[in-house]
Amino acid sequence: MKAAIRGAAVAAVMVLALTGCKDGDTAAEGTAKSSPPTGEATAKSPAKGGGGSSAPADGKGVTPNFPPVWVDATGLYYALPSDGSIGDVMVGGDPVVVQGDEVVKGCPELTKSPCAGIQAIGNRDMEARGSADEARVEFMLFTFATAKDASTTMKNLAEHERKESAEFGEPAKPVTVDADADETQAMQDGDSFEVVMRIGAVVAHLHASDTELGNVEYAAKVQIARVKSVSNGINPDR
Repeated sequence: MKAAIRGAAVAAVMVLALTGCKDGDTAAEGTAKSSPPTGEATAKSPAKGGGGSSAPADGKGVTPNFPPVWVDATGLYYALPSDGSIGDVMVGGDPVVVQGDEVVKGCPELTKSPCAGIQAIGNRDMEARGSADEARVEFMLFTFATAKDASTTMKNLAEHERKESAEFGEPAKPVTVDADADETQAMQDGDSFEVVMRIGAVVAHLHASDTELGNVEYAAKVQIARVKSVSNGINPDR
């Protein structure tokens, strides 16, 4: 029941974004439904040494203010797991990335958080193919202007998942997932798992069902590794 309601909420936000074009606007202005043009940069992350430093008038040096891990809307497309990246049998449809007004409206609905600084949201559903295995993993990425904004939303989203679980029976129990993220909160509710992570200014949310904790942790590790690669200007599939 919970998974069905959650899936409907995510679908509603994404459908709104895909159909929100008005007055001749094209979906491309707020939504990436397919791969960016060949040759386009895989991520528009901050320049190396972003923030940089400048010598103050008195000549004393200052510590460079390096930005956290960050990706833009184009980067989110590549950061979402690709077919085969979390197992040979796991496949899915094209990633969907939304930005602009749709994200400002949709993020609070999905996370129950004000979503200050939200830049873009990416989503991809993956499931096992060609077997009786019903394993399914939904990946969502939220990119923010700052790590502080991301941390606030990450905590609010995790709390929302806990409260929602309690509404449909026994509260979800906390589980340990080590994916090399800056912050992680994970929980299990029957055969479903929720993993909410933050890496720099990016929040990653995994919803998995009909699988085991070890597989969920592996998927989480892959997701965080891909975000890091894209933030560094590296296409994780090459």
